[in-house]
Amino acid sequence: MEKLVEYAFNTFADKNLESTLETLKNNLNSLSQKAFDVQEKTNNAELSGKKKRKREVEEWLKQVKIIKNEVRRVESEVQTQGFFGKFFKGDQATQLNEKVHQLVEQSQHFVELLIDYETRGEELLTTKLCGKGFKANLKRIWNFLKSDEVLSIGIYGMGGVGKTALVKHINNMFFEKRKEKCVCWITVSQVFSIKNLQDEIADFIGLHDLFNEENEEKRAARLNQAISRKNIILILDDVWENLCLEKLGDPLHIKDCKLILTTRSFEVCCRMGCQKKVEVQKLHTDEAWDLFKQKLGLDMALDPEVEEIAKSGKSLRCMRDETSIHVWRNELDRLRDPSIVQDDEEDEVFKVLKYSFDRLDLNHKLCFLCCSLYPEDFKIRKWQPVERCISEELVHKRKSRQSQLDQGHSILNKLVKICLLESVEEDWVKMHDLVRAMALKITKRKYMVISESRSLKEILIEGKWIKDLEKVSLMCKDIIEISDGMSLDCPDLTTLICRQYN
Repeated sequence: MEKLVEYAFNTFADKNLESTLETLKNNLNSLSQKAFDVQEKTNNAELSGKKKRKREVEEWLKQVKIIKNEVRRVESEVQTQGFFGKFFKGDQATQLNEKVHQLVEQSQHFVELLIDYETRGEELLTTKLCGKGFKANLKRIWNFLKSDEVLSIGIYGMGGVGKTALVKHINNMFFEKRKEKCVCWITVSQVFSIKNLQDEIADFIGLHDLFNEENEEKRAARLNQAISRKNIILILDDVWENLCLEKLGDPLHIKDCKLILTTRSFEVCCRMGCQKKVEVQKLHTDEAWDLFKQKLGLDMALDPEVEEIAKSGKSLRCMRDETSIHVWRNELDRLRDPSIVQDDEEDEVFKVLKYSFDRLDLNHKLCFLCCSLYPEDFKIRKWQPVERCISEELVHKRKSRQSQLDQGHSILNKLVKICLLESVEEDWVKMHDLVRAMALKITKRKYMVISESRSLKEILIEGKWIKDLEKVSLMCKDIIEISDGMSLDCPDLTTLICRQYN
């Protein structure tokens, strides 16, 4: 009799549990399909970086995952349990079925799965900063940003010196130090429009309906209102001329909003009202050499003569792992002789520097190129290029002598402010070796500049002079002699400098 009762109960429990589990599986299948659709839709939307799933949706997906694991566990345990175990598992299956039903019901009431994502910006790829100057500037700029009194910072220096690299590190520090700031990075460059800059800012702060507005002033007003609700750092990289900040939402008159800009021109920093101005200067010789070795993978000791040559030509990127003194000498000769460098071999650094040159007017270009007639690292007295501006009529020839001098100094001062020349003390300027190399590259076959005595005898041979030459500079530490009776066939030659210097 007892066995009959036990059999009856077992049969009843099995059928009841089987029915409950079947219902549970069907409901769970519907829930899983719904969860798959929700997951796919939210994942695709989040790829844009402008949307994120609501918290209730995120929690709902977590609960679906948990209950799927619980159902699998119950199904597994049912296979190994006796009557009383199955009885209790049947009760659990009923409870799980109710939870599944509730989750299905909850999904029916989702009005929106996603909300606009208020991005804080993004971390950028960086390289290791080299040199004490870079590290000091990094610390200095960060301290400015921590001050409530400093709203705008201008970072300036010659092209390719590392302004953008420095600001990338500043950008990333907001994430590393978990600062509650939104960092909006915009690359301005030479070709830009106010409308495009407005669009980029609007896209960053989620003001998407601005794209339907065409009026610049109305767009600026709406940007101002939207930015005022943010805690934002606006980074404008590679600014070439004065921008009207009012048309970008007038960020400097918004509480908690700060501006960082990078430019090649000190004048741009001034015109845009930067409270603090930070100059990024070239690396010292030893620091530049360390960076050069790092870039070329020179982890072994070099022959002293090879190292001396390598330090003379910091753009020799093709020399990775090369140790032959003959190869280094040959490559250095090619680098120093602009007449044999082909246009398609133009170095990336030269391209960057040439952008600054291309934006100059003709008189500033000619004055700048004349400064390349002096030897590498040569300190030039300011009056010398100024007098050359006057003699070559790069200034107004009908003005008074003083007016001409003033205009010449103005031209020279502009070249210093855009970092194509470096100011040395009060009355001197000099040209960075890379800038000088770029200038000689521009003037190849037009200018001949020789400042090494070892090659003067060769170049003074009559057959070595190129017919198209316009300016020749022969400056060295030895006495220069031109043989009697030497006739140069250079009809366009206007300048011949023969000078001995210490």
